[in-house]
Amino acid sequence: MALTRDFKETVNARVQRDSEFAIALLDEAISLFVNGEPETARLILRDTVLRFIRESSY
Repeated sequence: MALTRDFKETVNARVQRDSEFAIALLDEAISLFVNGEPETARLILRDTVLRFIRESSY
């Protein structure tokens, strides 16, 4: 039995209540692209965009 929440659940909850955190994630993704780490940036962007889509569909 796990005593902690899933990492993605924790990040989703934080993004929903803190728009500055969501902006920081996007800034980090841009920095990763610029610094030559497109795969990691893509993962951050994918998860962040999916969160926004799910929120706006309700």
